[in-house]
Amino acid sequence: MANINEIARRAGVSVSTVSRVLNHHPHVSQLKKAAVQRVIDELDYVPNRSAVDLIRKETRSFGVIMPYNNNQAFDQLLHGILNRSVERDYTVMVLPTKYNTEKELSYLNKLKNKQLDGIIITSRANSWDAILPFN
Repeated sequence: MANINEIARRAGVSVSTVSRVLNHHPHVSQLKKAAVQRVIDELDYVPNRSAVDLIRKETRSFGVIMPYNNNQAFDQLLHGILNRSVERDYTVMVLPTKYNTEKELSYLNKLKNKQLDGIIITSRANSWDAILPFN
């Protein structure tokens, strides 16, 4: 699988230039952008999302802990969250629990392990004493 070092080598530019092109930096000449984009297309390069998240120090994703998704109140709440997330360019992970305390804690561990930037808890199974350490 291709990486930015290989793209840079094939395009005849620096790794920094490839990074700037990938991140839509305004200070890259059209000639260099075209050369990098040609190699990206040839190699069918797709950035590694995990690596990008590490560099950026954010996932642009958050979770919504819900006991059920077939309840009208939770459905309307999720609808509002999804609409706002699209406006802010965030990904939403729906985390159904059915009020299972262990499942809820496993989702909170996604926050602790930095797999998510945040979690919205719509209803909880655990006590606040169990939840607050994840804050």
